[in-house]
Amino acid sequence: DDAVAVVANSWWEAQQALLALPVEWDEAGTGTVDDADIRARLEAGLDTDNAVVMDEQGKPAAAFKAAKLQIEGNFKAPYLAHATMEPMTCTAAVHKDGRVEVWVPTQNATASLETAARTAGVEPLKVEVHNTQLGGGFGRRGANQDFTGQAVRIAMAVGRPVKLMWSREEDTQHDFYRPASMARLQAAVDSGGRLTGLNMRVSAPSILTSLGMKTADGRDPVALQGLADQFYAVPNFRADYVLRMLHEPVGFWRSVTHSQTAYFREHFLDQVARATGQDPYSFRLNLLQEAPKQRAVLEAVAEHAGWGKALPEKTFRGIAVESSYGSHCAQVVEVRVEDDGRFRLLRVVCTIDPGYVVNPDTIAAQVESAITYGLTAALFGEITIRDGRVQQGNFDDYPMLTLRQMPEVETHIVASGDFWGGVGEPPLPPVAPALCNALYAATGKPLHSLPLSAHGLRLA
Repeated sequence: DDAVAVVANSWWEAQQALLALPVEWDEAGTGTVDDADIRARLEAGLDTDNAVVMDEQGKPAAAFKAAKLQIEGNFKAPYLAHATMEPMTCTAAVHKDGRVEVWVPTQNATASLETAARTAGVEPLKVEVHNTQLGGGFGRRGANQDFTGQAVRIAMAVGRPVKLMWSREEDTQHDFYRPASMARLQAAVDSGGRLTGLNMRVSAPSILTSLGMKTADGRDPVALQGLADQFYAVPNFRADYVLRMLHEPVGFWRSVTHSQTAYFREHFLDQVARATGQDPYSFRLNLLQEAPKQRAVLEAVAEHAGWGKALPEKTFRGIAVESSYGSHCAQVVEVRVEDDGRFRLLRVVCTIDPGYVVNPDTIAAQVESAITYGLTAALFGEITIRDGRVQQGNFDDYPMLTLRQMPEVETHIVASGDFWGGVGEPPLPPVAPALCNALYAATGKPLHSLPLSAHGLRLA
């Protein structure tokens, strides 16, 4: 009903036959959708009166009315694919006695079992899931019903066990993408340069709705992670959400919406700090009087990075902090701008408080991995749509950060010891805003959309 499959004795034979088939697709009314349509729908959400308030404290309207200075920034983040090292795959066997077995790299074995049972039309007790090594997940292998269901359907059709393998192009063009989103942030500043009001609006699709989970009255608590629960001591703030479902399927991506909202908020705070003549680090520190854990990682990263000390010529720093998945993380990114306008990633200094620590080497490995993933997205990551189809297919047009381009990464653990937090996702959100803040320091221009390559910013 939604796919064409070729079964052969090798992947190469199957792939060559599949490419030779004259397949005609029913575009189902979406064949004219492109990036301009998506942008227009998201932009309309920034101006609508039909927003759902996710969090509000104080009296934001009064704060803006009394403000000495008002600052605004509109931000845009693109769709992103997961680009796992191993494309989607699943092996299925439907036995004559009604038993079903699947061998699948999954982040959600229960969903794999339910999908296999539903597809084969058997009771869940007749299904066995063999959970294999992931080959990379980042959230994509939590939304695994598509490739698991396909494997079972094909095995039923041919009456033999089938090993389903997607190509890299199929994987890139049939993902559950990180949502494209837009945000508007507004700041109210008093005559003393203090941030007295903050309005934050996000216009985006709902991951929960896309994956068939229940949401009420257009409310998706995932959509405003890091904004509705922001930790800065701003006396008056409002965070609201405009649901804009588009035709592209969206899902969980490493650090989920923290990967966007931290960029929106932390880059905007640099804009406010510079507009009021304040150092970005000191500006944040003054807002963290009631957030000791975030303050601790911020102070630690500034110390380890040498914030405030003189830098070599053409070298610039940016700073950011975020809390996610039970942990607190701050980062400083250092870049050098070359004479031809290109820049080099020199160093990322990261401090993280996950509460308790079992294996410091595991934490360092996850920090380095998350920073690599986050830098790749900030620099190059963008899925674009034309005529209803994803335009990217492989690593030639959806590039990854290379070893030569990778900066030095320093990991410093600031463990407060009274809780257990995660380490696989929290190091990702701060890196994009810290990088943008470093380039903002270099150029004097804020970067209100990603990826940076779209601004003509290139690595040396």
